[in-house]
Amino acid sequence: MATFQVPQFIDQKPKIVGPLTLTQFFYIAIAAGIVFASFYIFNLFVWILVSIVFVTIGVGLAFIKINGREMPKVIRDGLYFFLKPRIYTWQRITEEPLYEEEKIENTRKTMGAREKLNSIVLNVTTGKLFSPKQMRSEQKKEEYQVATFETGERRKIKRVDY
Repeated sequence: MATFQVPQFIDQKPKIVGPLTLTQFFYIAIAAGIVFASFYIFNLFVWILVSIVFVTIGVGLAFIKINGREMPKVIRDGLYFFLKPRIYTWQRITEEPLYEEEKIENTRKTMGAREKLNSIVLNVTTGKLFSPKQMRSEQKKEEYQVATFETGERRKIKRVDY
């Protein structure tokens, strides 16, 4: 029997700079650079406030994980959620589908016995069970909903996502 090695710890990034990955090192280095530059720009009290803020941000970006996801990815996904437009369009339906269904049923009534038998054989061989009433009810449940407007008017509508 052949044995195979299974790779482990594939979700961990390689440690490049001591115990830190390269991205963690960059986050902490950028925070340290800002703290160092602000020491020469601001007085002592403002420098301490700026240092606390940027060290907290740098350490948070480097080490904090939320539900196994790194903090920069969580922040990026949060921004996408708030900035990405979400458009839902509702399409009004007419009574044409009912007319078409009546037309189909009339066609079935006028079909000959041989055509009906061929249709049944086709449905059995393909594994489809044919029930027009069941198909109509499933189709209506999936496609159409009843909406109540502010005026109290109720209409059947079809949701279309773009």
